Amino acid sequence: MRLTEYSHGAGWACKLSQKELAQVLTHFKQQNNSDISKILVGLDSPDDGGVIDIGNRIKLVQTVDFFTPILDNPFDWGKVAAANALSDIYAMGGTPISSLQLVSWPRDELSFEILSEVLKGGLEIMQSAGCNIIGGHSIDDKEPKYGFAVTGIINDIIYKKRNLQVGDKLYLTKPLGSGIISSAIKKNLASEKAISEVTEVMSTLNKKALEAARELNANAITDVTGFGLLGHLIEMIGESSVTVNIYLENVPVIEYAKEYFNNGIYSSGSKRNFDAAKENINYNVDQEHFVKILSDAQTSGGLLFSAPHKDSIYVDDISNRLGIKIWEIGDIVSRYKNKVNIINSKWLKQLLNILLLQLS
Repeated sequence: MRLTEYSHGAGWACKLSQKELAQVLTHFKQQNNSDISKILVGLDSPDDGGVIDIGNRIKLVQTVDFFTPILDNPFDWGKVAAANALSDIYAMGGTPISSLQLVSWPRDELSFEILSEVLKGGLEIMQSAGCNIIGGHSIDDKEPKYGFAVTGIINDIIYKKRNLQVGDKLYLTKPLGSGIISSAIKKNLASEKAISEVTEVMSTLNKKALEAARELNANAITDVTGFGLLGHLIEMIGESSVTVNIYLENVPVIEYAKEYFNNGIYSSGSKRNFDAAKENINYNVDQEHFVKILSDAQTSGGLLFSAPHKDSIYVDDISNRLGIKIWEIGDIVSRYKNKVNIINSKWLKQLLNILLLQLS
């Protein structure tokens, strides 16, 4: 029995595209139907979670995430689903306090012993995050799905995705490639080492990543999931007057993902991400293969955040102290060319060397 055989797509690659969602969400306007709370982040400016002020300086952040099997090991799938659901809380600057489980299960095809393992995996991650599971809901479904609705508290700054500032550096806290490896798993082509590495990446909480972003005085934060790095980055830019330069050699990618991508493994969800993003990107034709990896639909990816240039000197110290990796992958400048410019840093260094020689 392979759980991924029951999924029509792998994890977040099942997500509806940004264009499809935009068609639906245009029909909705934010309403405040409560006399005892105030909406601070909602449909007027959608973000990774909704935030409500319920008084007494208490800000609740809420989010929900669920998806089809991304791994064949049910315990590990549960862990990844929980880490992924918690990620939006961290991206908003919150501390998770409670969650509700969401389960769709083909009762006549998969045993409840398998479901029990999924739930155990979810419980382990929620416990490690200090988040209580207080209930949930389940239905009979032909395709298994698992996830959580999570509530958290924001005690300090509400971090929003659309607050990039000129002069900021752009950071990423997990390598890309989970979507490609998940597709390889579904095709039964992934090695045990590849599965082990991507499971570790996806099941790692973004709690320490948030701590790092805070210490670096982050201006804007989001997490990298179904729309890929480029899709989420374009969301961060929005209609602002900034451009983000991405330096290719600085972007971390799991080595196994590169191998599988070169062998033609790339999900339909990632292809939709690339098609949606490419009109906002300036890149050379010979860079297209890497741009496609930047569009890979991630599950439980890292935090993507911008922080002032002056604080970049503290990155290595913070990374070592917290025991996480932080990659500086780009910078934010005033708008030129396009929303995102893909830059080959080796080429840039060569150009700078040539200019220096000409000036000498």
